[in-house]
Amino acid sequence: MADQDKQEVQVLDFEELLVFIEKRLESAGMKASRDVIVTILQAEEAFLMEKGVLVEIDE
Repeated sequence: MADQDKQEVQVLDFEELLVFIEKRLESAGMKASRDVIVTILQAEEAFLMEKGVLVEIDE
């Protein structure tokens, strides 16, 4: 595989992401339920996949 064909794969911990978002909202004096945060993250993921920024990989 040529160097230009290699892709960097980064795995994110979803729980860590949720806690980070909750803390950021709290520090801004805001609050949202986890259901709302998850729905927003799913919409963002779908958008980024549609644009080709994110791709699904087989583990």
